[in-house]
Amino acid sequence: MKKMQASLRAAGLVMGLLVSLGAAAHYLRLESELVVPGTFTVGIALTGRPFAWREDGRLRGFEIAVASAIADSHGLALEVVQLPRSDLLQALLNGQVDVVNTLALADTGARVATLPYLRVGDHVMVLKGNPFRIRELQDLSGRTVAATSGSSAESYAASVNDQLIAAGHEPMNVHTFPYQRDAHFPVSMGHAAAYFIQTVSAVGVSQDPESRTRLVEGMFKPSREVGFAVASENADLVHAVEHAIAAMVATGKYERTRQEYGLPLMLSPFQ
Repeated sequence: MKKMQASLRAAGLVMGLLVSLGAAAHYLRLESELVVPGTFTVGIALTGRPFAWREDGRLRGFEIAVASAIADSHGLALEVVQLPRSDLLQALLNGQVDVVNTLALADTGARVATLPYLRVGDHVMVLKGNPFRIRELQDLSGRTVAATSGSSAESYAASVNDQLIAAGHEPMNVHTFPYQRDAHFPVSMGHAAAYFIQTVSAVGVSQDPESRTRLVEGMFKPSREVGFAVASENADLVHAVEHAIAAMVATGKYERTRQEYGLPLMLSPFQ
């Protein structure tokens, strides 16, 4: 009985949230802020599988799925415009698109609001099958690892060494490489236990059936949240995107979409 009452209360909270989100969306005056009336125009720079990529002439990926859900929640058509990374922010500020994906941007500046749907950072990668049995940070003690010189991944490795030393463990032996494409070689050849790399590459490599390496769940140093950027002056559009993402989370659609594209739970900002 208590479990049933708890379930009913939870269902009531979700329904209440959806009603309030729907009411708020109804009163948002979006038409004056949309580039094309009745259409949600999204500027996307390709970020790779499974985030945003082009296949058979179509844009696909998690970021496209989130854009589609936002458009649907407000009864809008969806128009996705592929843009070079270098043009992304200017296209938003010039009013060519309604939103852009910030995963493709290093910095958005002060004139935009970012509504997050992911968090990204750096990860630990190991051989498939995990022969060195790397499951937590202390398993890296005394091991040889690799990273790209000067990258945030190298900083993550340095912070892990600081933690190991503080806990009384032997530090890792960190080998650095000038190019990210080379950092996996010591691991792929079995000479190193792990390597450190940023989220987009870590997830993409882990989902590649031809890859010999995969990321370790839970071994993650987040650095920022990413999502859709909206020009701050378009306050109703900011709220509309925010409401739609909240509705995705409340109904479980966000979680289903995350799982559909194989994104690790640790990348969700909604835990």
